[in-house]
Amino acid sequence: MAKKNATDIAMYVAGVKIAGATSAEVSREMSPRDATSKDSGGNSESLEGLKSWTMSGEGFIDPAATYGFDELDSAYDTRTPISVRWSSETSTEKYYQGMAYIDSLSGTAGVEETATFSFSLTGTGVLSYVTLT
Repeated sequence: MAKKNATDIAMYVAGVKIAGATSAEVSREMSPRDATSKDSGGNSESLEGLKSWTMSGEGFIDPAATYGFDELDSAYDTRTPISVRWSSETSTEKYYQGMAYIDSLSGTAGVEETATFSFSLTGTGVLSYVTLT
């Protein structure tokens, strides 16, 4: 069985790769709703509920990057959703894409260390899983 090299998968905002990234994560969740009744025989029962998704990542701060910490910071300040993609950008492979809000963004700069950043996004609406053509 073939395995995908995770280095090939990155996050993109409006089609531009987030520069200097060292990780990229996508997560999907569903919150089941309670359907337990007096007919459930003392057992909990559930039905489908709200679906949600998040993306997050980390990277190195590069002031010369086309899209990096500075651009994420600007997007955070505007408080508007951004178009994000979790993809290898390889033709015929599937990727996730949706609109999301930046809900956290932080930078770290220790003594004689490379400056890094981390961020998390909360999706709004559908997270599509489609094939790159």
